[in-house]
Amino acid sequence: MSKKIILVVIFAVNFLIAQESAKHTSNGNKEVRITGEIIDIKCYVTGMMGGRGEEHKQCAIDCIKGGLPVGVIDEKGIIYTVVPSKGMRSANEKLGDLAAEKLTFTGKVKEKDGIRLLMYNNMETTK
Repeated sequence: MSKKIILVVIFAVNFLIAQESAKHTSNGNKEVRITGEIIDIKCYVTGMMGGRGEEHKQCAIDCIKGGLPVGVIDEKGIIYTVVPSKGMRSANEKLGDLAAEKLTFTGKVKEKDGIRLLMYNNMETTK
């Protein structure tokens, strides 16, 4: 192989690695709107009592109010751990009674190694 071909291959591989890395890490500077159902992450992941929906609502309320992580699952099935932006009440306190409800959040998403964190500054119920 010529040196030019080797350099092109190296450049292409580095470019693909950088693209893949960008998928796994996000700095969260762009404001987004995310609509989805409030879930408690433990029950959703373990499948306890179905893990979501009306039949799981009271369990999720109890788990969230007990301090377990609160999340939102969007229409595509993407799960975000939900935390407030600076100066806001805890997500557990604010969202506990809204388990199984559909809400729209405005905020920023931070992502690293497949974990998505939604730092919201506004939320509204969705009908």
